[in-house]
Amino acid sequence: MLTSKTELSPLDQIWQTEAEITGRIAAAREEAGQMVVKAQSQAMQIKIQARETGRRRGQAEFGNIVTQAEEEAGGIISLANSQAEDLQIKGQRHLLEAVNQAVQIILGIEIDGEAA
Repeated sequence: MLTSKTELSPLDQIWQTEAEITGRIAAAREEAGQMVVKAQSQAMQIKIQARETGRRRGQAEFGNIVTQAEEEAGGIISLANSQAEDLQIKGQRHLLEAVNQAVQIILGIEIDGEAA
């Protein structure tokens, strides 16, 4: 039986070379397929991490916006309460003056030194 490539007939040498190349091609395809599966898995992990990072950043930004809005609302409410208190005090003062004037007019009491 023939043991080396050089002892094979030219046709057998071609078939043997073709078989070797076919085996290498199959191995290369298998390796390429494994690389594709690995790359797809890595891409999926990157997408998951990106989504999670985006979600966390979005929640943090939302929290910052809500905090800022609450602070601004608190300032507006404080200002509105202060203005309402000022108006209430002015209103009470004017109400007392108006009631005094009405009482004086009704009773016919002098206002500013003049008789009503």
